[in-house]
Amino acid sequence: MNRIELSGKSQGKGRNGYFQLHSVELMNIPTDPDGQVLNIDFYPKRHVNCVGPARLLLNLDDATKLAQFLGEAVEIRPPVANIEHGELVCECGDRGTPRLEESGYQVSHALVEIVGDTIIASGWDGSSRAVSEDGDAYWLMCDGCGKLHPLPPDLHIDWR
Repeated sequence: MNRIELSGKSQGKGRNGYFQLHSVELMNIPTDPDGQVLNIDFYPKRHVNCVGPARLLLNLDDATKLAQFLGEAVEIRPPVANIEHGELVCECGDRGTPRLEESGYQVSHALVEIVGDTIIASGWDGSSRAVSEDGDAYWLMCDGCGKLHPLPPDLHIDWR
């Protein structure tokens, strides 16, 4: 097996910005005399004999480490935030209004409240060009233990 099809729900970030990942292909490099390099291309939906927007050239040791790292990351993934009556219920036993964090940015957001499937928040809303575009995800942070919880998929943010 040298190619797998993906769901299209995952994204990659290449030189031209984000793209949906639809397949990953492992190519053998005939010019590698030791056979020690894995050439891994990540492809968008449409490609015809092209280099993927993202490419990894890994030696076997690094490929093994990456496989182990991904396996462990899937196993220890933090649980999705448990929201009850507009409050975060954390595994540590703390219950209350969490902080809204965004990975990759040096800005702050103020979570006002959670109502139904909506987070009402104030703060930077993406309209300023003075802040980098490196943010990746929003998280709810427990005030009791500091643990970050990914947002539930049905929860969206209403910026005020």
